[in-house]
Amino acid sequence: MKDFWEKVKGWYEKRKKVLPFILILLLVSGVTYYVQKPEKPKDISYKEFTQMVEKDKVKEVTINLKSPTFTFEGKDKETYKTDNPKDEEFKKYLLENEVKVEEVSTDKPNVLLDMFLFVFRIIILVIVFKIIMDMMSNSKGVGHEETKETVPKVKFNEIAGNEEAKEEMQFLVEFLKNPKKYSDMGAKLPKGVVFYGPPGTGKTLTAKAIAGEAGVPFFSISGSDFVEMYVGLGAKRVRDLFKKARKKAPCIIFIDEIDAVGTKRGNDSNSEKDQTINALLNELDGFNGSEGVIVITATNRIEDLDNALIRPGRFDKHIAINLPDQRDRAEILKVHARSKKIAEDVDFNELAKLTIGFAGAGLEALINEATILAVTRNHTEVTKEDVDDAYFKMVMKGHKKKNQEDRKDDELELVAWHEAGHALVAKLLAHNEVPKVTIISSTSGAGGVTFITPKKMGLYSKQEIKNNIKTLYAGRIAEYLLLGDEEKITTGASNDIERATEQIKGMIDYYGMSETFGMIQVSALGGQKEILKEASSISKTLYEETLEFMKKHHSLLGKIAVALLEKETLSEEELDTIIAQYQEDSMS
Repeated sequence: MKDFWEKVKGWYEKRKKVLPFILILLLVSGVTYYVQKPEKPKDISYKEFTQMVEKDKVKEVTINLKSPTFTFEGKDKETYKTDNPKDEEFKKYLLENEVKVEEVSTDKPNVLLDMFLFVFRIIILVIVFKIIMDMMSNSKGVGHEETKETVPKVKFNEIAGNEEAKEEMQFLVEFLKNPKKYSDMGAKLPKGVVFYGPPGTGKTLTAKAIAGEAGVPFFSISGSDFVEMYVGLGAKRVRDLFKKARKKAPCIIFIDEIDAVGTKRGNDSNSEKDQTINALLNELDGFNGSEGVIVITATNRIEDLDNALIRPGRFDKHIAINLPDQRDRAEILKVHARSKKIAEDVDFNELAKLTIGFAGAGLEALINEATILAVTRNHTEVTKEDVDDAYFKMVMKGHKKKNQEDRKDDELELVAWHEAGHALVAKLLAHNEVPKVTIISSTSGAGGVTFITPKKMGLYSKQEIKNNIKTLYAGRIAEYLLLGDEEKITTGASNDIERATEQIKGMIDYYGMSETFGMIQVSALGGQKEILKEASSISKTLYEETLEFMKKHHSLLGKIAVALLEKETLSEEELDTIIAQYQEDSMS
């Protein structure tokens, strides 16, 4: 008997927080049932009924001719029950006395309805009880599904690129391996580290590599896992996570997408997020820098994080995980190709030139897409053709059209001149690399594309920006030079115009490169009309300069276009050969 009561007590302790909810629901359900339940009719004799009919006190009769009794409603809004005379003339008698009659075949539907309502309430109670129990069980901690604890096997040598960042993180590895070495010298390690950079650059993988190098546990959770609709649960999960990590120190806590919960407070009325941030700050303040627990968080938007999170003494170490440069892209491609059968004609250095702006995740997806194409085509190795097609699919947001021969000759010629214009100005004026130019159309609607690799990323000079804009204008100008009529130019330059407009706006409003305004952010002073006027002036000047340049090299433009019509795609080597031959002929 004692064991029984112990079990009851244990059951109650586990569920005492949810029992008030259940009692309230039962009370509401009971009251609802009582309110909805019809009142019991008042019994009267048949004689009293006939007297009420004669005195015009009966409003409506509900009768089943086979039932021993029937009910009726009086004009006093009371419900009565009396004996059924089972007389065939009874209905006629009622109608003659202007009493409304409703005939029913059986009384069972009312019983069935009551049973249905009762069962329905039970089902609702069970569902609500299950939801509340799930909510309470989830509130016990971070949860096995949400927090992932592992000792990663990945090392720094398996992550290509970001060499400077890896060097900066080496001291974290040393601290995790031997925290006493630092504490003996009185050194305090950063309590929190923020990895920031564009999506797909390998922030999570880098954090795992730190744990892998040190051979310590790695606790991984997403910032969105802390966000709950129930106030207080997010903060409790923070406390439980840190409590668990302290027991496994030295270790790493990695919080991905911290901006889901750590954005600046006061921007919304989400008190749950505020409580969660406060709990996180309290846990960080509880460290003295020697426990052996390093908290690493990742975000794409460090500028949006709450200032209290990233101030000194909290997440005060900020490490950029940037997009890889050309050399790093080549190394990343080789890393992802290790487990693949790659043909000898695949040149990763050339592919690295093409993939400017790709993050590590994008490069991995490119190699994987090429491998899938190779398997689909029954190739024994991933060929250059597979890689080219995979690249085309990713960049052009669609597949190559199979029926290229369906395109009209005048359309192909126009596209060839358009892409030749981009390639010509990119090579001769902007002095950029052009790894590939093609007139093969895509299922996404693009008629062709010129792949351009800038000489550098960032810190462009004013002249370099102008040359980039001229390269964008060159496609439309080439169309004009082919057609000789402004009224016949096409919509093919829409994306070029959009990109050029952004760069011109940047020159005026962000970079202080406008001769009219100088180093002023015009939009901050409300000068949208002035920006438009200056942008129009710059655009027309650059267009005219590009037009003159392309007229000067009209013959070369035509040669590139003809070569594109013959081969559909030109490599940089083929493009360089055409240009070199043109320059040689011009000098002779």
